[in-house]
Amino acid sequence: MNKQYYKSHLKLDFIAITGQHMLNRSKVLVIGAGGLGCPCLMALTASGIGNIGIADGDIISTTNISRQTLFNYTDTGKSKTTAAIHALSTRNPYLLYHEHRFFVDEENILQLIEAYDVIVDATDNFEARYLINDACVVKDKPLVYGAIFQTEGHLTVFNYKNSATLRCLFPEPDQGAYIPSCSDTGAYMIATNIIGTMMANEVIKTILGQEDILSGKLLSYEALSNHTIRTTYYPDKLSKNISHSRFKALQKPIELTAEAFMEKAQATDVELIDVRTTAERIIQHIGGKHIPLPELSLVNLTRFPSTQHFYLYCQTGARSLQAAKWLRAKGYKNAFSLKNGITNFNYQFQNS
Repeated sequence: MNKQYYKSHLKLDFIAITGQHMLNRSKVLVIGAGGLGCPCLMALTASGIGNIGIADGDIISTTNISRQTLFNYTDTGKSKTTAAIHALSTRNPYLLYHEHRFFVDEENILQLIEAYDVIVDATDNFEARYLINDACVVKDKPLVYGAIFQTEGHLTVFNYKNSATLRCLFPEPDQGAYIPSCSDTGAYMIATNIIGTMMANEVIKTILGQEDILSGKLLSYEALSNHTIRTTYYPDKLSKNISHSRFKALQKPIELTAEAFMEKAQATDVELIDVRTTAERIIQHIGGKHIPLPELSLVNLTRFPSTQHFYLYCQTGARSLQAAKWLRAKGYKNAFSLKNGITNFNYQFQNS
């Protein structure tokens, strides 16, 4: 820890050297690097959160720049996560930044949040918000939540020491109803910066175990009048049961049909791997890297994030299934095998 960098914090009784070490050892995931995520990330970085994860699959557009304060015009067209990490690392090079360049979904959310102590929801759509909430309930992670509607901001902390959750406060809206996002209604950048910074404050208070965390309390703030309201809400067991049941129903197959396999494996961010022998590959293959099954255990997996997708194939599906099971045992839950191998694969596509 660089004591000079955190000199001001070390003078504060509620942080001091012990608290700063707690912050430096913590792991925080911010989902969404937009209007709320940017100021939150800046504050977390300045405060010395040791491991900061950023999850967002979006790219930067010109309309983002005025309210998403980590970016400038030269970043237009770049990945938000990549540009954010570059900007943050210039402010505090003593931290570890973890890039998750994708949108969260039911397949990746549980594994994504596993390694983090506190999760921050800085998204701008209700579908993602309920997904993040449900995953935090299942994994028992505190969730710092912020939302913006034009000049209004809302802030609370869900699931802190078994406290109330998003579903306790807001029952899930009608799936057929259209709920506008900030891009539709507009967002006052002063409000986004204030609420985003306040979200970081709740993260720090949560890590340090401070009193008066906004758990079970919704803070509503109106930027033009500077008026604030606190609303108390309470846990609802039924709401938590709904969160748990959402993921109990998910059964991720390990074997994929030829059609499903090729649809997924053609994406640019996946690893397609042939686990057969060299002799077999010379005769015929469908692309990807060649790593014979006996050599798979020699691969340095640490260079891959835990959410990495692996698509494996062999001649009949037996060896690739063994490889997929091995990868899943190593924590890579997105490992899949081509069912019945490329022999059946070629037969299907030749006769389709």
